[in-house]
Amino acid sequence: MSLPGKLAALMAVSLAAGVLTGDGIAGAEPEPRAAQGIASRGLLSSTPLHAAVMFAGTTDDTMPSGRVPGKESDRTWATTHRFDEYPYMRYEVTFAPGTATSEVTWEGRSVNLDDLAMHVWDEEADSWGEPVATARPDVPGEPVTLSTRIEGVDAAQILVIDSRRRDRSFRDANSEADQQFADPATYDFAIQHITDTQYVSRDNPAVFDSMTRWTADNAADRKIAYSMHTGDLVQSWIRPGAPDTRARPEFEVADQAMSRLEDAGIPHGVLPGNHDNLWNVGGRLIPGEHEKNHALYNEFFGPWRYRDQPYWGGSVTDTDNSAHYDLLDLAGAKFLMLYIGYNPPERVLQWAEDVLAAHPDRNVMIGSHYYLDEDGSLRMSGFGDIGGSAGQQIWNRLVVPFDTVFLVLAGHVDGQTTVTDRKVGDTDRTVVELLADYQNFRVNDRRETGFQRLLQFDLDGGTLAVTTHSPSLNSFRVEDFDPQRRYEPGDGDFVAEVELRADMPRAVIPTA
Repeated sequence: MSLPGKLAALMAVSLAAGVLTGDGIAGAEPEPRAAQGIASRGLLSSTPLHAAVMFAGTTDDTMPSGRVPGKESDRTWATTHRFDEYPYMRYEVTFAPGTATSEVTWEGRSVNLDDLAMHVWDEEADSWGEPVATARPDVPGEPVTLSTRIEGVDAAQILVIDSRRRDRSFRDANSEADQQFADPATYDFAIQHITDTQYVSRDNPAVFDSMTRWTADNAADRKIAYSMHTGDLVQSWIRPGAPDTRARPEFEVADQAMSRLEDAGIPHGVLPGNHDNLWNVGGRLIPGEHEKNHALYNEFFGPWRYRDQPYWGGSVTDTDNSAHYDLLDLAGAKFLMLYIGYNPPERVLQWAEDVLAAHPDRNVMIGSHYYLDEDGSLRMSGFGDIGGSAGQQIWNRLVVPFDTVFLVLAGHVDGQTTVTDRKVGDTDRTVVELLADYQNFRVNDRRETGFQRLLQFDLDGGTLAVTTHSPSLNSFRVEDFDPQRRYEPGDGDFVAEVELRADMPRAVIPTA
């Protein structure tokens, strides 16, 4: 990839950062005070106005209610990073005497690909009602125009708000399995999910190489901001007493394939699956020898490899990268990518709890090797069992207590499963849980299909579009390569609602 291409790919990490800093509005929103209104900006009329003042505010209503829907101040812009607040500008206008009809236009911008909605206060209904106009930018933070016709009144109240996206076109366009990726112009950024590459590391390195080469080549065009590998990088480091003569060449294959992402400047991380560990003769990991179990993995993918990267957060110890986290700003929102290796011991789970508690402003994606079974269930087992899942422990200790966790990715179990309706305590909170493991899918009776996923995020719309694709086969039809014929096209190509409960930038910035 050329240097401009690499830089374009990295721009996906902070698509909206400049929008929130360019006009000096990066600081915290001041405490609201009694607002008197200031001379309006961004509002134009086809007929003369007798007076026009504006107020900046935030409201917790997705659909604004009340003539003054929230806390207001005399500022020239409104912004928030709270997931449950929506910024707005409210205008009080008086038309010149004798005005029968006026075309009122607002010009300004938000951030990212957020759309803006214009409302006009209905005196008879005592309501803002449905929007009279909405607009979405073609590029992040681009100015938009909203217009409406006002007739038969000498004064009007106008509201421009950055609420949740009302336009459902992104969801509708990607809700059918159509064997193609989402249009990059319609989403904010994408995340790659890759897992269980063990057989291609052993049998056909060219397939593994094609997976990460595709990511590097398409990062700029597809807005791929990050890649997450959820374990089983290799096949042959699981049997007790086995020499490393088989496993080491496989780790070298994984090393070379993942290096393509480093060379392209794409933030990424890996974790060890059960095949990346060394087990004892009883088929168990040994408590107290966690780092010894991961010694070969850490030789190739230890903290030393990542700690100088700008997105690096930290690892469970200075020498063990079997659990770690990364910190990124994606489309101006703050994210934390938390990695939990296979069957973590108690001290790793405690470390993970501390990491999440220390970053309450970060939206969290968890990567774990064995989390879901194919039927969507979670299993509970103690540390050390070669056949055990940490799924229930991760759910109980990391997902449920921390509202910032919104997505969990996993492999290990052959197949694909999507869970979006698991009840989180007594709340209405939603978490998306995805299993996507294609290690036993076959082409010409060989386990080397090379399928991986692209997760495309429309933050304003709260929508995730998932596309499953094999670069080596140039195919989206993952179901055709399953020997058990378990799936329909929609199991690998679908949309899901995502709910971010931490940092979520929104803004209404009138044109000066």
